Amino acid sequence: MDCKVEEIGPHVWRVSIESITRIVRYRSDSRTFAPWEISGADGHVLWSAASLESACRWIQARTGYPAEALFAQALLERSAPQPAERESPDDSAQNAGNRQALGN
Repeated sequence: MDCKVEEIGPHVWRVSIESITRIVRYRSDSRTFAPWEISGADGHVLWSAASLESACRWIQARTGYPAEALFAQALLERSAPQPAERESPDDSAQNAGNRQALGN
């Protein structure tokens, strides 16, 4: 099963489940009660939803796969520290020495 969610822009996600691609976009327009749009890969709007949860349920109903879980996984992967962001052992020792010097 090939499933993934990736952020392709601010408030825009591409949901790919097997051969189906949907674009989920949040419109910050205050003139609508359904700011979440789901469109096909071609950009044609298929559905508007009042919440991201509702948009996920719509995708799940049509694909049979839990889109909400895919979004959660993508957000967790996005928020995880990248290898370059992690402290090296030398940095950890130096930071510990700095904390001791500050009395922490």
